[in-house]
Amino acid sequence: MKTNSLFVLSIIIIALSNPAFAGKLYKWVDENGNISFSDKIQPKDSRLERETLNEKGRTIAVKDAAKTPEELKQFKKINALQKTQEKILQSQLASDAALLKTFRTEDDMTALANSKFEMLDSHISISNGQSETLKKQLMIHQKAAAKFEREGKKIPTKNVANIASAQGQFDKNQHEIVAYKQQKEDVAEQLANNKNRFKILTLQTAEKPSIHSETIPSLFLGEISCQANSCEGTWKSAVEFISQKDAIVIFTSDNLVLTKTPRLSKDKGLSLTKAQSETGSLITLDIRCADSKSGKATCKSPQTAQLVDEFNQLAN
Repeated sequence: MKTNSLFVLSIIIIALSNPAFAGKLYKWVDENGNISFSDKIQPKDSRLERETLNEKGRTIAVKDAAKTPEELKQFKKINALQKTQEKILQSQLASDAALLKTFRTEDDMTALANSKFEMLDSHISISNGQSETLKKQLMIHQKAAAKFEREGKKIPTKNVANIASAQGQFDKNQHEIVAYKQQKEDVAEQLANNKNRFKILTLQTAEKPSIHSETIPSLFLGEISCQANSCEGTWKSAVEFISQKDAIVIFTSDNLVLTKTPRLSKDKGLSLTKAQSETGSLITLDIRCADSKSGKATCKSPQTAQLVDEFNQLAN
């Protein structure tokens, strides 16, 4: 039973009033835009998207069209991306919880770092003193060996062993000093990272971040490959791109950005993910929409495709 869209309402009323339909009616649109209603799906139309209507003619369920091989491949990629996102999110949430449990203010962070600096400076000072002592011992043994050489005598085995031992202790001492200085740099870097993360957490919205599992994905994916020396700048550009699209960011980290979950049919949930690839890193923009008929249309719209095209141009 096929009809022009102008007669859709009348057709629904007539069909549902027929006892043969037993209150169940399907509606679908074929490749040519023809709308069909029936209580049975013909085999040739079984792969098309269809709606189930109740006795009042309202849509109560929607069965998606059968996926093409290309769509199945894209869904597989999206599912793998979601698993990566979930792993990044849970790891960062655990780290954030530990940070907030350990420190109440940035001053607390500074105080702990300063205590570590004092301890490391003490170790360096002691090691420097030991270094001077070891250096003098080494010079004594070297001068003794030089005297034997000037006199044309063979350097005693014990003297050679003393030089090797003193040199070994001196080198070990120098390595310890380098290690202590590296630890100071690590503490300073950790302090800066902790303060930066603390500021981010205080600015984030109260909405609990999630991977939008209750929404539907768009098959349009933005992907930008980058190398280690360029990824930081590319990532910043990608984050700025998100912020310029009126998306409300509720979670951000070095590898993941999440925006507010789409609730309305016109809303889009945007996510950025940075993950390792075979050639470097891959920054991916994925889009999700509300789980509704109109939401699906939003995810498939030309505007959504254009959004992804604009994102991909960041690579240039």
